Amino acid sequence: MKNRAQKIAAIAFIIVIGINLLSINKGFIPKSQDLSSIGILLFSTYIVPFELLSVLLVASIIGVMYIVGDDEK
Repeated sequence: MKNRAQKIAAIAFIIVIGINLLSINKGFIPKSQDLSSIGILLFSTYIVPFELLSVLLVASIIGVMYIVGDDEK
């Protein structure tokens, strides 16, 4: 890693992922494994978070392409 900001971002990422992995309940068993009900919920009740997540993912992909393209100069 070339600069200090990249090192800080990498350390913060590792810490956040570690905390999330430790907070997962090991005995988690889904109540239902019906894919059609998941699809219905995803496109009715959770449509706004789903769309926000898609925008966030597209923005992050564009950001990564910009950062990588900037290093080639």
